[in-house]
Amino acid sequence: MSTATPTPPIEVATDTTRWTGPKAAAFLKALARHGKVAKAAREVGMSRQAAYRLRARAPKFAEMWDWAMREAEARRVEAHAAGRRGPVHPLLARGPVAGQVSGSVSGPRGADGTAQ
Repeated sequence: MSTATPTPPIEVATDTTRWTGPKAAAFLKALARHGKVAKAAREVGMSRQAAYRLRARAPKFAEMWDWAMREAEARRVEAHAAGRRGPVHPLLARGPVAGQVSGSVSGPRGADGTAQ
């Protein structure tokens, strides 16, 4: 009787060079969330260029891409209409910021809040 120890299963590395169905679906979901091709591609481990190549050769994927971009735009419009944008930093504001005296620029302040 021999008591051979079972060999552990061989782990197969996932292929990061090819598009798979789940990877394409995850890309489209990410694209629908934010509408950024490069960001969505990075989220699934692919490049922006690879995404555009897949779009060029797969008509159904291209159709779903167009839908995802429309969805992302609708989300942006909805968020803008609902006023869900964060506060604007005073240096980036196009006009005066509420609560700030126009033309007043203060320098660094000490721990007690007084100007240095």
